[in-house]
Amino acid sequence: MSLAIATAALAQTTPLDTTPSADTARPDSTAVKAAAAAVDSAEARAPIRWNAPPPAVRDTTSRHVKPFLVMARSAIVPGWGQVYNRQPLKAVVVVAGEGLLAYQIFRELGRENDAIDRKSAAIPDSPEYFAADADKETHYNLKVNWIWWTAAAHLLQMADAYVDAHFLDFDAEFGPDDDRSSSKGAPRLRLSLNVRF
Repeated sequence: MSLAIATAALAQTTPLDTTPSADTARPDSTAVKAAAAAVDSAEARAPIRWNAPPPAVRDTTSRHVKPFLVMARSAIVPGWGQVYNRQPLKAVVVVAGEGLLAYQIFRELGRENDAIDRKSAAIPDSPEYFAADADKETHYNLKVNWIWWTAAAHLLQMADAYVDAHFLDFDAEFGPDDDRSSSKGAPRLRLSLNVRF
């Protein structure tokens, strides 16, 4: 900035004649003094920063994640939100758990259909008819229970993906600090409660 001001001040005070002469071969001392005064006044107006912090460097390793979209991924495909949150072990557990629950649903559906077939083949008001009807009701209720467990597990893995997405860039180390570990006594536990209204 000060170089631009000095150049501008020098350009204003020097003649534009490009022919060499005794007057233009050497810069005019008044022009030099004016340029130096302009530089000094510009530096006087500029704030002085002695210990200015270096400019912040953008972190390219993190990515901005919208937790709702991560939860939507988990709603569409079980475990997709966990994979997106870089939790592959959780994704395997989610897929295996929901696969097992889906298997239980279809197993009970097959048993219910078998009981319906036995009931339709049996003579009404016979012991086989009532046993098949009881089996149908039992397997229907078990199927509905497995459906509820599957829905609960699906909602739980969606909530897990949502919460993990909030903490994706969170970096924390738990335990005592290295400089405190050598201090006397056992590590202390601190409890804090912050309430905002």
